[in-house]
Amino acid sequence: MTMALDPQRQKRRWWRREGVQGYLYISPWLLGFLMFGVAPLIAAFMTSLSKANVFRTIRFVGTDNYSKILTDDPVFATIAGNMLIYVIGSTVISIGLGLILALLLFKDFRGNHVFRTLIYVPSLLVGIATAYLFKQVFRGGEVGLANMFLSVFGTEPVNWLGDSDKPWLALVALILVNIWFTGGTMLIFLAGLKGIPASYFEAARVDGAGPWQMFRKVTLPLLSPVIVFNTVMALIGHIQVFETPLAFANSGGVATGNPLGYENSLGTFVTYLYVKGFVYQDMGYASALAFIMFAATLVLTGLVLWLARRFTAYGDADQN
Repeated sequence: MTMALDPQRQKRRWWRREGVQGYLYISPWLLGFLMFGVAPLIAAFMTSLSKANVFRTIRFVGTDNYSKILTDDPVFATIAGNMLIYVIGSTVISIGLGLILALLLFKDFRGNHVFRTLIYVPSLLVGIATAYLFKQVFRGGEVGLANMFLSVFGTEPVNWLGDSDKPWLALVALILVNIWFTGGTMLIFLAGLKGIPASYFEAARVDGAGPWQMFRKVTLPLLSPVIVFNTVMALIGHIQVFETPLAFANSGGVATGNPLGYENSLGTFVTYLYVKGFVYQDMGYASALAFIMFAATLVLTGLVLWLARRFTAYGDADQN
């Protein structure tokens, strides 16, 4: 005697199941992610394990590219030092100045929205155009805007990008460029400040807290998730810096023809990757550099998130 199938089960074919339909709906994105995300990543990793140029892979060399970069490449050692100084200095400027501007413009005064707009709009102008703009700002002699500003205080003109005796000045100029981009972090800080209930400040004021106590005991703890977010995003963006150092290195002050600047003082991870991959056509070495840059980004981000656990307050979660 055969059992009759449940009519409801019979109607539910496999392609009508909720889980299957969900995958069918996201299949265009999933296929695009696999084809243009995962596949190139695997190909780049395989390339990093080989001696390859732009046109064809020559031979498989295993981890030789990684070993050479980490143990036998003095240029990479210099660039790693540059990046450490640049990332720390730029992040301090982005977070510190962005927070100060947000606190000032959070106050309700006439015209504060105009100032917010004026500070934020420049951060939208990115790319090679901004790089060449600041190349003019840091021009040597008395015609550069930076030197014109210093002359107000009686300081002699500085050869920012072409001083062979002080190549570190170019790295200082590269760090100072980040003042231009603080509008983005400022806007996110403003959003975070608006999310703090005013009742907290009123309660602190009733308890006799002054402006510094309210900032340290109320604003800073409740703004800590936003600080962590801005710090992580700033770190990722600064590690990937490319156009500005390349434009600065091509300045006419010191005609070395080196895309990494005089004595590699303007070398960054991405500019070195560009030089190795597209100038010397060593795509295997460049791919290995890309994965080392990814690992450095991952380590720094993980370090920030680990440190943030000690002071970050998320909602009403209990803090140890």
